[in-house]
Order: sequence, then structure tokens, then C-alpha cells
Amino acid sequence: MRSLSRVGIVLGLLLLSSMAAAKQCMVQEEPRGSALAGGSSAGGTARQKSWVARYPLRPAGSVSVENVQGDVRVEAWDRAEVEVAVLKRALGPSANPDDVRIEVESDGSKLAVRATYPAPSEEPVRVDFRLRVPRQVQLERLRTVVGDIRVRDIEGMVNARTLNGNIEEMNITGGVVARVLNGNIAVSLRSLAEGSAPVEMETVNGHLYLGLPAEANADLQLSTVAGRVDGNYSFKVSEVPGDASWRTTLGRGGAKVRLRTVRGDIHVAESEELL
Repeated sequence: MRSLSRVGIVLGLLLLSSMAAAKQCMVQEEPRGSALAGGSSAGGTARQKSWVARYPLRPAGSVSVENVQGDVRVEAWDRAEVEVAVLKRALGPSANPDDVRIEVESDGSKLAVRATYPAPSEEPVRVDFRLRVPRQVQLERLRTVVGDIRVRDIEGMVNARTLNGNIEEMNITGGVVARVLNGNIAVSLRSLAEGSAPVEMETVNGHLYLGLPAEANADLQLSTVAGRVDGNYSFKVSEVPGDASWRTTLGRGGAKVRLRTVRGDIHVAESEELL
């Protein structure tokens, strides 16, 4: 009976600890530490709301941000934690920043930040995110629908996408996947990632600018339907029937670099020319 009692106690403690861990994993926006600014509307609603919080993240951990209306900015720092700064602004007299919830999921190795909107409104709330992250991080998923994405000084994979906006990634060491529907993409690489990490840039209506490190070893494939390709490298049209892309091999080749736009120009040069 005593052994069964001890087993029950142990199981109970394990259950409580697992429940506590699960509770710590999901953190929702809290009012403490937030700041209200910009006055109030006729209904007494704050026009603007901001807050800042920090979450621990181990080296080479992953970060994702999902937004709808607003910018996403990420920059590196030399700390084993992520600082998340959020600014919510009403875009119309009837919009209420409190209607948009900011959810943060963190377990020490992954951090996911998400803006959750109510039903679509003609007067939406704009949410801008600014994150400071460990330098060696995996930015697995940066998303917004209307807004720009800017990333600086990251030594890891960067996967970014916006429908209407621009993507700018400067001083990156690692793989890059950047996709836009309407907007430009500018990427400056400090070095090309070894192995199978891709460099893929794609837009439909916009220009592409890629800065490569000096003496890069890469295989480039560039494609534009209504635009031109230029830079300080020698490109030639593919000899494969039906393939109208431009190709070139830099150095020994190796890293796969693919750039594609439908209506826009492509410019490829050494990184210093884009800074």
C-alpha cells in the first residue's frame, strides 16, 4: 500500500510539473508593462498601445513571427534571449487596438509570436513587431500580409514572406528564402552557407537586388519575364530548350542561388555595392 501511495504521489507531481510546463509554454499578451499613447477616441478607446517583453532562447534556437497588417523587423544581439517589442495602432476611429491579441509561445528553444485578429474590418489595427534575437538563430517563419520585413546581422536561416511590401535582409550568413507578391527584395550576404541551405528570392511585381560576398562559390539561375538582368558578373541565357533563364557559375560553384521575378529587374553584385 505504501509503494502504491508513493507511486501515486510521484505521478501526481509529474502531472503537476507537466501542466506547469505547458502553461509556461503559451504566454498571451498582458497589460502590465504596456504603454498607452495617442489619446482616446469618442468611445474612450486608446488609439495606440505598446509593450516589450523578453524570453530566453538557447543558441541556434528558432523564431517565427506571423502578422497581418504591419512591419516585422528583426536584428541580432549577443544575448541568449529574445526581446519582443509590439506597437498596435488603430487605423480608423472605430478600430480598437485591444481587439488584436498578441500570442507568444516559448519553450526556451523555440519562440513563436502571432497577431490574432478578430473578424475583418474596414478600419483595421496595424501591428508592428521589432525583435532582437541571438545572432545565431533560425528565423523559420517571418510572415505578414501588408507590411515590410527587415532583417539584419543574422547568422542562420531566414525564411520571410509578405504579400504587399518589401523584404530587406542585410549582412546575412545562412540560407535565405524570400518571397513577395507586390514589392522588392534586397539581400546582402556576408557569406554563403555551406551544404544544402538555399538562396531563393522571388517576387511577381518588383525588383530583386542580391549582394554576394567576394570570391563566392555559387551556381546562379536568374529569371525575369518583363525586366532585365545586370551586375558585375557575366551571365548567359540557358541553352536548355524552353528555359529563358540566365545562368552563371562563380568560382568553383556549389551554393544554389535562384532569383525570379515576373515584372521587374534583377541586379546582382558584391555585397558592398548594396550597403
